[in-house]
Amino acid sequence: MRIIAPLLLASSLLMAGPATADTSQVKLDHGISFTLPPGWVLEQVRDTRKGDKGRLVAEIACETEHCKDETLETCRIVLFPEHFGDNRDAENLEALYANPMDRYFRMRAVRIAMSKDAEFRRLLAPMAIGARDWYVAETDARHNMKSGLFADSVIGGWRVQVSCKTCETGEIRYRDAMAMLASFRQADD
Repeated sequence: MRIIAPLLLASSLLMAGPATADTSQVKLDHGISFTLPPGWVLEQVRDTRKGDKGRLVAEIACETEHCKDETLETCRIVLFPEHFGDNRDAENLEALYANPMDRYFRMRAVRIAMSKDAEFRRLLAPMAIGARDWYVAETDARHNMKSGLFADSVIGGWRVQVSCKTCETGEIRYRDAMAMLASFRQADD
């Protein structure tokens, strides 16, 4: 028993990680990371990648009292397994939606993900957020329903897709989501 107790203590410390770790920084694969807005937490990460199929999915949620009681904000970040083969992010992002059918199917997916009776606030279009370009679509839902922010970008040749939903209204509805999108970077940046 004398030997087992120190081993259990040491293994629990290794699993806990260093006490000074920055919990607001979320690291995905390929050096891609983003910063959680204040009051947000990483709920789970799922990795279903097998070869060029599947995805790395991170789900985050706001846990402030305002969020828990009123806005119910959540975001889902998806890192796709296919690499574009180069680091021409702006050209690769444009190529994602160069075909009108690709734009149509993305808008259709946004429409399916929207709350009932929601309307488009912003149709899928390029938008500079922070140092990156994103293709963004926004929806506006009626009172007590969730509005959505849907964004795609290419970072270091990797496609990143973000979907955020909130019951917040007005111009501040995506303040935290926009701050998070602006914080995306790759280790080389």
